[in-house]
Amino acid sequence: MHLKMTGSLLASMLLTMAGCAGADDSQPSGSLNAQESAAESQCIKQFDGITSCALGKARLASSTEGLLVSGLAAKTDGVASTFTKAVKWEQRSAVSLGARGGLQLSARDADQVVSTLKITPGREADTVTMAPTFTGSPGGSRYAMNVYLGGVLQGTSHQPAGMVITFTNWRDFLRWAEMNHHFLNDFDIDGLSKRAASDVGACVWRVGAVKNTFTVDVNGKPVVGDEVEFVETIADGAYPYRHFTGIDVNAVANELIVRSESITLPEGAK
Repeated sequence: MHLKMTGSLLASMLLTMAGCAGADDSQPSGSLNAQESAAESQCIKQFDGITSCALGKARLASSTEGLLVSGLAAKTDGVASTFTKAVKWEQRSAVSLGARGGLQLSARDADQVVSTLKITPGREADTVTMAPTFTGSPGGSRYAMNVYLGGVLQGTSHQPAGMVITFTNWRDFLRWAEMNHHFLNDFDIDGLSKRAASDVGACVWRVGAVKNTFTVDVNGKPVVGDEVEFVETIADGAYPYRHFTGIDVNAVANELIVRSESITLPEGAK
């Protein structure tokens, strides 16, 4: 069984990512660059097993609402979550982006960025674009997109590397986005992902809308959902991802509140 370490606060945005080729187990835990940056920035230990450090010119403050992140004016601003090792990470947050805002989430294993997810407002009202990237294949991996509504799979489409997905009818995204995001690397610890054994070790990003829905094209048909999942297609010769040691959330936003955050440790870890 995996040992789960959970932040004590309630949530509105949750992020999860899973798998993909990462650093070797013989490498030291934690990112040296992240540690050096953290030494020069403001860091807070608000959530169990996780050190949250300001990136760029961002500022952090604890409150009854959660971890408040302000000063998000440039793409280099944000908050870095660092921990020893994890097979699953969840962060629940609420964000006010505005028309020119955006988020980029980067999963790290030591100093290696293993996958990213970029989320930005679309050109039209109530639209959102998402662009996942995966490193398991030369030039980037292909991926599958799964759309869920109330936990029930509504449709699946397969996408080439670098494909940007546009979501429509996502109400109030610019003003106040309430989302659930995840990152994990072992499908057995998460009931929503049920795939073939050959997929274990793939990177997975998942984004869910809280009390909201969206519409997205799946194989030429509009599909309504409240959660989307991006699953890396494992390339021949790629080795299974073991764990990761940090997630960076960079943002250009008016306000970002991390309401809760948690990690699940590798089996046997303490």
